[in-house]
Amino acid sequence: MMFSGISASYQSAKCSSVRILFCNILFMRNCIDVSVRLKCTKVDTDSIAKKKIADEAPWRIIFFGSDDFSLASLKPLTAKLRTGTLLSELGVVSSPGTVIHKFATDENLPIHEWPPANNILQNYDLGMVVAYGKLIPGEIINALSLGILNVHGSLLPRWRGAAPIEHAIMNGDTETGVTVFRIRPEKFDIGDIVRQYRCPIAPNETAVEVRSKLATFGAKLLLECVRDLPRCVTMATPQSSEGVTYAPKLTPSYALLSWNSQSAQQIYNRHRALAHVHPLTTWWYGRPVRLHHIALAPVSQHTSSAPHNSTSSCQSALDFLNDIQPASRTNEEGSSRPGRIRYSHKSKVLTIECADGASVVCDRLRVLQKQMSATDFYNGFLSKVSEADWVFGVQSREVT
Repeated sequence: MMFSGISASYQSAKCSSVRILFCNILFMRNCIDVSVRLKCTKVDTDSIAKKKIADEAPWRIIFFGSDDFSLASLKPLTAKLRTGTLLSELGVVSSPGTVIHKFATDENLPIHEWPPANNILQNYDLGMVVAYGKLIPGEIINALSLGILNVHGSLLPRWRGAAPIEHAIMNGDTETGVTVFRIRPEKFDIGDIVRQYRCPIAPNETAVEVRSKLATFGAKLLLECVRDLPRCVTMATPQSSEGVTYAPKLTPSYALLSWNSQSAQQIYNRHRALAHVHPLTTWWYGRPVRLHHIALAPVSQHTSSAPHNSTSSCQSALDFLNDIQPASRTNEEGSSRPGRIRYSHKSKVLTIECADGASVVCDRLRVLQKQMSATDFYNGFLSKVSEADWVFGVQSREVT
């Protein structure tokens, strides 16, 4: 009996030992599985770490651009890349054939196709968009830890859209500027404002001239933002809901003149804004006429209250106005007629009356695809009809 009790105790102890050994084996196996799983997920944790918001320079930036306005910003960024202080990486997204693509190729900058893949974006902290022309989707914005900044050629929320500079000049604005803001998906130009810079628009400045100086100011503003990262991004302020205006894409219809409703100043502003893309267009008895080299006509003393520039400003705008004669005869005669043309044999320019009784002058035209001077137009067209029929804006081919 005693031996059988011992045997039972031994068997019980043996079973307990086996159970303990089995549990130890299971524990060790689980530890090994956890270790293996941690090793397998090491790449994922590194990926997550890359997505954490960077907090110090040098920054990794991916740049989206296409034209000369973009190039003004890309050049100083490239210079900073070479010093290694502010930037450690600078990639470019642009289409072949653009000045940005050529510059990036010449400077050996990495060039990525649109849209950049997520594994490409993970190599950068911040995106910068300058005159790129594409709506950036949310997945690209969210893939960059600091998001994307955009340089826009207006004081947002004024003149949201594709042509802010031209619309500002057409509207007669005397002030404009550049805005750096954080891009939001789904709509253009609505993101929080990071920085703004204001500057005047001179009375005779063209869109080309304003665009050039805003490109320079925008580049400087963008570098200021890079120096102030990440604070400037986190401190961005929402755009005001007041003062919102829109600047849609320019079409040839903007250049079509209405002499009966547009003042001389409005027509001159339109010329300053559009001449580089769409020369102002009118009609000469069924023939489309494009007007080049337009300026405000000088004003005689009795009409000096008219809302347009002084003679000296007009002369500084265009050299051919050095010997222009006052163009107010129609007002003196009390027979104002918008679109009426007068030709000065002395100054060799056309003077065209506008809706407000003031006039613009023009020395170069294009009629039926043929370039000509004001004198050519006088000899080929005006001299062949009655002076009473010297008027622009008539679409009918019949001359009275």
